[in-house]
Amino acid sequence: MAIAENGPGGHHRGRLGNIVYYVLNGKNVSRTIGVRTKPFTDAQLKNQLLIKIRSELLRDLQDFIKTGFSIEAILASDNGFNMAVKNNSDLVKGTFPELEIAFDQLLLSKGPLKPAQNWSVTLTSAGLDYKWDTDPQMAWPDSTDQVMLLAYFPVQRKVFYTLFGNTRFSGADSLEIPPSLIGKPMETYMSFISADRKQLSNSIHTGSFNSAVPELPQSNI
Repeated sequence: MAIAENGPGGHHRGRLGNIVYYVLNGKNVSRTIGVRTKPFTDAQLKNQLLIKIRSELLRDLQDFIKTGFSIEAILASDNGFNMAVKNNSDLVKGTFPELEIAFDQLLLSKGPLKPAQNWSVTLTSAGLDYKWDTDPQMAWPDSTDQVMLLAYFPVQRKVFYTLFGNTRFSGADSLEIPPSLIGKPMETYMSFISADRKQLSNSIHTGSFNSAVPELPQSNI
C-alpha cells in the first residue's frame, strides 16, 4: 500500500500495484517490480541452495551461537548470527544439486581460549559423557573456564546444549539426551567460555554418532 503524503496530489511512499515509491538522495522516485523471465544459471541455483542450507542450520543453532560468537560480534559491531555465517563460509560440500553439510567444519564458537586437550566422548543410555585432560596445577583463571556442550540431530532438527557447564579443572561433564533421540544420528561439539564471559575457545566437532556404520567412542587421544 502506498501513502499519498500531503493529500492526493502529494508524493507517494510505498507500493501501489507493481510500482514502489520511495525517497532516494532526497528525491521522490519510483520503480516497477518486474518478473524474472531469464532462467537462473547452475551457479546461481547452487549459491541459492548453499545459502538456504547454511541459514537453516544456523537458525536451528542460533541460541548457542549467540553466546559462541558474542565476543566476535561485539568486536565487529554485529550480531552473533551474522558472525556465525561469516565464519562458516565453507560449511557446505558436494556437487550441485547434491549438497550436504560438512558437520566436522561447523564452527559454533570462536575465541583465543585453549580448546579441550585429549578429549573423549562416549554415548550412553542417558546421553553424552565428555572427558578432557586436566592438571592439578592448572593456573587461574584457566581452571575456571566453563565447558559448552551441544548435540545436534539433523534429521529431526533438534538441538540440546549447555552453555555454562562444569569447569575446565573438573575434566568431565555430561549432556543429557531424551531417550527418544539416543539412537538417532547426531553431531556433537564442545568449547569453553571464561567465567567472566569475556573470552571463548573455538568449538571442536567431537564426533558423529548413530550413523549407518557402528560408531566407537569419539576421541582425539
